[in-house]
Amino acid sequence: MTQRRGFTLIEVLIALIVMGVVTGAIYRLLNTNQRLALAQAEQVSLQSNVRIGSIIVPNELRELNTWWGGTPDRNDITVANPDLVEYRAMRGMGLVCQAPGAGATELLVGTSNWMGLRDPDATRDDLYIFIDGDPYDDDDDTWSQVDITAVATSACGGDPAFRLSAAAIPDVPVNTPVRLFEVMELSLYADAGEWWMGARSVSAGEVAPQPILGPLTANGFGLEYMDSTGNATADRTAIKSVRLRVRGMTDDAVRVNGAGPMGRPEEQLVTQVLLRNSIRP
Repeated sequence: MTQRRGFTLIEVLIALIVMGVVTGAIYRLLNTNQRLALAQAEQVSLQSNVRIGSIIVPNELRELNTWWGGTPDRNDITVANPDLVEYRAMRGMGLVCQAPGAGATELLVGTSNWMGLRDPDATRDDLYIFIDGDPYDDDDDTWSQVDITAVATSACGGDPAFRLSAAAIPDVPVNTPVRLFEVMELSLYADAGEWWMGARSVSAGEVAPQPILGPLTANGFGLEYMDSTGNATADRTAIKSVRLRVRGMTDDAVRVNGAGPMGRPEEQLVTQVLLRNSIRP
């Protein structure tokens, strides 16, 4: 009868040590991969966050108009601070479908050629009406501001239209362009220990900004206003472009590349947007 021989204590101890070393190596590898995956996810979220800012703000600002030395109705930027801009945000555009006549208090704008984010809203919107004095002289062209008091649906030559009421409507011909706007504000603000870029409708009476981008660094939203020569200007009527700087940070602290101390990586993106009439001097 053959006698079976078991494992000695030394062999068992050696096997346990080898298993411990292998298990420890696998754990460290998995832990590093987990940290790296978390860091990469936070980095992707950070980059997307910063890029969103470089899309939202230019989309708002590129529709603005400024006219050097012009009257307030020719200039859409009303406040220009390094971390706050207040402006008349374009919300729609259409054409007059029926001449209002002298002394009119209502304006009909066709809906078939209306382009915009939404329909007119008397509680937050006002109107620009294009006034073309001399067709051969661009210097006398202007946009006349009209405060809307009511909005209703109507018809214009059998087609649907918006009926916009106001205290006084300029006497303009059919197919005159009109532009709908509300006064908006973009700013850097702090909330719950974090910095954000927020927006609020001044026209609608909103007090607190709504967060649309963040978290940012304490100086994570900056604006620089440039004239037609590319130099910084404090004259709101001379602004032809706006340089935007967005600097964001990750939501949570991570270990970069899966190693090193915990921290919140940051990323900055700088972009410049030309205003609607930037070709003018």
